[in-house]
Amino acid sequence: MQPLPAPIRDFIIGHHVLSLATCGDDGPWAASCFYAFDEPGAALLILSSSDTRHGRHMLDRPQVAGTISGQPEALRDIRGLQFTAHATLLDQIERSVALQLYCERHPLARLHASQIWRLALDQLKFTDNRRLFGHKTHWARRDDGSVTA
Repeated sequence: MQPLPAPIRDFIIGHHVLSLATCGDDGPWAASCFYAFDEPGAALLILSSSDTRHGRHMLDRPQVAGTISGQPEALRDIRGLQFTAHATLLDQIERSVALQLYCERHPLARLHASQIWRLALDQLKFTDNRRLFGHKTHWARRDDGSVTA
């Protein structure tokens, strides 16, 4: 698989909280989640129970959207990532590997047993006003699992 463009990869690595948007029969919902980056799989890993509102939504409708951003005060410093992804609740075998990666990023997670989800990134749009006002970098995973940048 083609790797993410370096500016996107570096941005994801440099942050640790995402905003997750889901939708269910009870309507849309948003949640903030700590994440770890599974770079080879082009995925974000989050800990969350399937009993939460967003967890129930992801079980029913695994297509999700989200953002990763800071909170700069100046317009010229805006940098942010918008994404769509496919959410999968990991089984025991996948969970142990993903949890190890997650706990490397967030060591306190070892103290809280929770389910772990993989958000396999489908489409990304990275805005970086530091580079040039309104500069965008796009990336997409193709239907065959490959990606375009």
